[in-house]
Amino acid sequence: MAKDSIVNGKKLKCLICGYKEFEKINTKLNKKWLPALDLELFSRRGIAYISKNCGFKHEFFK
Repeated sequence: MAKDSIVNGKKLKCLICGYKEFEKINTKLNKKWLPALDLELFSRRGIAYISKNCGFKHEFFK
């Protein structure tokens, strides 16, 4: 059985399908103008959890 994904002390459940298994990845905050100016390097970093059932991406930034 997969390990539960915990965010701020709470078990994560997909907002779309209710599934509880996720793939965890590093992500950056997507702003349309950063790539145009070649400044993606400076965008905020966070963690994303992608539902293994429906593929919905849950992003968390501090």
